[in-house]
Amino acid sequence: MYVRRGIHVHHLLRDSWPFLIGVSLWSGIVVYLNEILELRFLSIPIVPVTTIGIAVSLYLGFKSTSAYSRWWEARQVWGAIITGSRDWGNSVLNLIYADGRKLDPAVRQDLIRRHIAWVHALAFQLRARSRLKAAGATYAFGRRLIFQDADYHQTPESYRRLLSAEEIAEVEATGNIATHLLRRQGDRLRELAEQGFLDSYRHVAMMAMITALFDGQGKCERIKNTPFPRQVANFGLMFTWIFIILLPLAFVDSFEAETALRSMSEEASLDYLLLMIPFTLLISWVFHIMERVSDSTEDPFEGGVADVPISALARTIEIELLEMMGAGDVPDPMQPVDGVLY
Repeated sequence: MYVRRGIHVHHLLRDSWPFLIGVSLWSGIVVYLNEILELRFLSIPIVPVTTIGIAVSLYLGFKSTSAYSRWWEARQVWGAIITGSRDWGNSVLNLIYADGRKLDPAVRQDLIRRHIAWVHALAFQLRARSRLKAAGATYAFGRRLIFQDADYHQTPESYRRLLSAEEIAEVEATGNIATHLLRRQGDRLRELAEQGFLDSYRHVAMMAMITALFDGQGKCERIKNTPFPRQVANFGLMFTWIFIILLPLAFVDSFEAETALRSMSEEASLDYLLLMIPFTLLISWVFHIMERVSDSTEDPFEGGVADVPISALARTIEIELLEMMGAGDVPDPMQPVDGVLY
């Protein structure tokens, strides 16, 4: 997620320069074919192309709104996970007790440690199987910057460091690591209830917290495992390219009509017609960026530069829970990399 106020121009150019070169070449070829080789049949009226442009812009607006809704839902879910984690930490410290009996501090530490492991396991699972192409530098759209270490949830060590060897073997033998970490939390609460450290009311209240965490995990998995409708995404890209390809053909007709109206010489007419190239480039680039913006927010957990910063949010949860326990080995918050928080 970008945390700077604006996106640096060089980030946009890294994604856009092949497109800009391609559109410039195509516009130049259209001018050459029309003016030098006099293939006048290539030009088309501008009114139909304008109509297509209006339709494409409305379609891209719908696509962008739909993609942003997925991104915003993902951010809301992780906001709820942060709130639920704080509630869990507070409850572990204050609801587990028995009159006249002292609870081993390791029990509370174990419950909080396993919860932190669950958060990191969930982030690791959400970052797995990305459809985005890895890049060695920051791009504005469609790429992800990968750090092969646990901090960015690219390796299982992101959650393994918090679990015992027995727990690692048990949960990794299952199909969903995060699910079974929450199940183990429920098992531990049952044991504490049997030992008298939780009455029925407090036991139900803490199980309800686990249910809410299951709900948040399920919402994340729904977003991750349900791809953005490809008919919406692919047709948006297709319509955009149809408009971009037709645009210089329509501009040739429009600029030629203007030169005829002004009775320009042949040389002046060619110079004037060359002006259509930068205008074609500008308009095409605007539509290209509109399409890329929607594409970059389709899948908010892939680790792209515009995605929800789940690694930073997971670190925030870890810091706050460790501080609740009074632990001395609290990690530092995640810092942006080149203006991007992951």
